[in-house]
Amino acid sequence: MMHMRTLFALAICVVPLIAAEPMSGWRGNGTGLYPEADPPLEWFRKPVGAMDGMRASALKPKGSEHGDAPLVVKGLIPEWLAIGPFAVADSVKDFDRDHLGGEVTIEPVADEKSAEQVWKSLIAPKDDMHVFGTAEMPFFDLAKTLGFKPNQVGYAHAWLFSPRGGKVRGIVEHGHGFKAWVNGKKVYRSPQRGSALGFYTAISRTELAHSDPESPRFEVELRPGWNRLLVKLSTSNKDDFKDMRFCLRFMDPPDVKYESKNIAWLTPLPGRSTSTPIMHGNRLFVMAEPDELLCLDKTNGRVLWSRFINYYEALTPAEKQAQPAFAGKVDPQIARLTREKERSKRLSLRAELHKTLVGIDAARFKLAADGHFESHFGIVGFTMPTPVCDGKHVYVWSGMGVAVCFDLEGKREWITRIPDEALSYGSSPALVDGVLVVFQHGLFGLDAKSGKVLWQQKRIKNNVAALQGAMAGGKPVVVTQRGDLIRPSDGEILYRPKDSQSAGDIGWAPSTIIGSRMYQPQYGVTSVTITDLKELSPAGDPLLVQKIALPEMVSRGPDGKSWSDRWTAGSPLVWGGFLYQADIYQVLYAVELATGKMYYRREMPLEGLTHYNAVAMAASPTLIGKHLFLCDNQGSTLIVQAGSSYRRISQNKIGTVMDRKWPIPAQETLTYSPPIADGGRIYLRGEGYMYCVGEK
Repeated sequence: MMHMRTLFALAICVVPLIAAEPMSGWRGNGTGLYPEADPPLEWFRKPVGAMDGMRASALKPKGSEHGDAPLVVKGLIPEWLAIGPFAVADSVKDFDRDHLGGEVTIEPVADEKSAEQVWKSLIAPKDDMHVFGTAEMPFFDLAKTLGFKPNQVGYAHAWLFSPRGGKVRGIVEHGHGFKAWVNGKKVYRSPQRGSALGFYTAISRTELAHSDPESPRFEVELRPGWNRLLVKLSTSNKDDFKDMRFCLRFMDPPDVKYESKNIAWLTPLPGRSTSTPIMHGNRLFVMAEPDELLCLDKTNGRVLWSRFINYYEALTPAEKQAQPAFAGKVDPQIARLTREKERSKRLSLRAELHKTLVGIDAARFKLAADGHFESHFGIVGFTMPTPVCDGKHVYVWSGMGVAVCFDLEGKREWITRIPDEALSYGSSPALVDGVLVVFQHGLFGLDAKSGKVLWQQKRIKNNVAALQGAMAGGKPVVVTQRGDLIRPSDGEILYRPKDSQSAGDIGWAPSTIIGSRMYQPQYGVTSVTITDLKELSPAGDPLLVQKIALPEMVSRGPDGKSWSDRWTAGSPLVWGGFLYQADIYQVLYAVELATGKMYYRREMPLEGLTHYNAVAMAASPTLIGKHLFLCDNQGSTLIVQAGSSYRRISQNKIGTVMDRKWPIPAQETLTYSPPIADGGRIYLRGEGYMYCVGEK
């Protein structure tokens, strides 16, 4: 499958606890288990705007109530009435001709005529969680029903029900001309093509370029109750684009008011990240794209310090002194970037800074990103690797190929760049026996005190999720995502599973290591190999304890014939004699370890979003107190009772609205990393904010 490498990188992870070292990193504490924590089981942050409870209908309402009209999910109108086509001499010059004999007052009825044409009921495309890796937005294509010819127009009409009314924002991309009326008032008009995104792959490319193009938009005040929406589309008047389609999303404006419960604090962050926050004492360490580490006070969310990790920071003092342009041009730009807080201005400053650096030394500063990496950068990024803290220092590995060590006050101890011919998805590092082990087209071992490269192991060619530390046969080892055991002192391979060297995809999630037991998922959730690392065989092999294989039916579609790969980006959760896993399609599996029996398989009522740069569910299941916490990427956290039966306790939502530039859901992406817990609080990493859930 062409997009599998993306999901490798989504296994958000780092390092389990080793011996007595006070590590924090992958899943917060190495296991995803917080049995002593006691946070609230209910919380929310709810926008109270015109979109709250919005419904839509293609059919004319019979009364003032919404009845059984379907909800508007993620801002998309689910059904329309459409009519056309109407031929024109020139679709640009004749764009404003009224073909309905009253565009501003029309209230169409299905199967009835206007201007000798019949209004037809159409179902619009939606965000389909089960279409993995889709690259194109959900365009509503009238040409599929009306046919396509140059110089023609068509109409689509829908009714919108807003319980409280108020201001909404419409963001649209259209293949050629597009015009919109709400309650008879013109709110948008363009006789030409309007597009800034087009494909989800552009999310990645614009982020890499530090650019922020805007799709066409309009704002309108909806009245409480029913509202009429009419749109008009045209085809091109030239022999070029063959479009008669649009993608329109409605969303609350970013200044919408909120109601909240049990949100102790939230802190705005300078960029997104799929890495997991880590904790030591009263400090939280959080990554932000493309190159920042922030230290927050976990009691109130205040930013204590932040540091950059990039190619420029990795220059030696001698290298900086040898090039006067660094001090004359680059340093002032960095100073302005550090002071600036507004997002769009920061993007401009970053674009300017990158241009300056490449102009000074292209060989050193130009990003070695191929097309595949560029297309998936919007979900992976450079900061996917989770830092690791040993109680005295924080170690960061960037997807740029830069490793750095800071003390807890933000003083940099060392920084090392590992050059490579091409960028790869960053793996979370492992800190084992005084060696920081990182992956970049091979393994590298760095002295944790100095950052000096001690060794390179080129035979490990596949590892895009995480490295972990463990004890095997009484000695410290590094465990790769595929289960290889590596000696940290010199990089020697001590053990390789049979299919570790396979070039194909065998899984995206790292193992869970608890004590001496390693629970290694393979081929998604369908297979887990359990080994014991305490005593190795004479050949150095771990002891095989058990192999768990889920019934084949879990991978079959509703028809019993089609196949659905049940991939997972999250590691197993092991607790109370059960192993829990969640696949990317928001299905939870519970298996009894003693027997290998699957006790239940349950589709969770979550709201995740899937496309080329989004996965509906990637965060590993987490145990907090006596409950499983399960997060999608759209702000929902489902809490269920741990045990042999599925029992829902609560479902919580942080519905922060982002200031979107494109017709993608306004909901903040939250969360790709699992929650971490501490006493009566939990911490969630969102696209734009860090959240603390708990009593104030």
